[in-house]
Amino acid sequence: MSAKLIGMALGSIVSYAASRDVPFARIVFCDAHAYDAGYLAPDEIAGRIEVKGRGGTKLQPGINLLETAKDFPKTGPILIITDGEIEGNLSVHRKHAFLLLKGRHLPFQAKGKCSILNEKNLLGAK
Repeated sequence: MSAKLIGMALGSIVSYAASRDVPFARIVFCDAHAYDAGYLAPDEIAGRIEVKGRGGTKLQPGINLLETAKDFPKTGPILIITDGEIEGNLSVHRKHAFLLLKGRHLPFQAKGKCSILNEKNLLGAK
């Protein structure tokens, strides 16, 4: 995913958190390794976070990090933002959802919900 699209996806997290009074979101970037940005308040995420990785081909290390973290709620849901170019088998044992770039597909049948990230809608175009 481009840095621009990642920024817009993070903006959707900010909007969701603000509309539902969610005080913090745990942000983990994935590439060959998981990069844990920690818990951030929505205003910290909005344009002030350094994106790491951006290859995103291996998401399982990030999923594992969250599922085994002692400071992540056992019932905490996971939102997976991806362009679909990921490993062919992803194991997620918690409630989760995918935010996927429009026109792209996951390389497997999703067990969680799947929403579409539409660049035109995010840019305010019609």
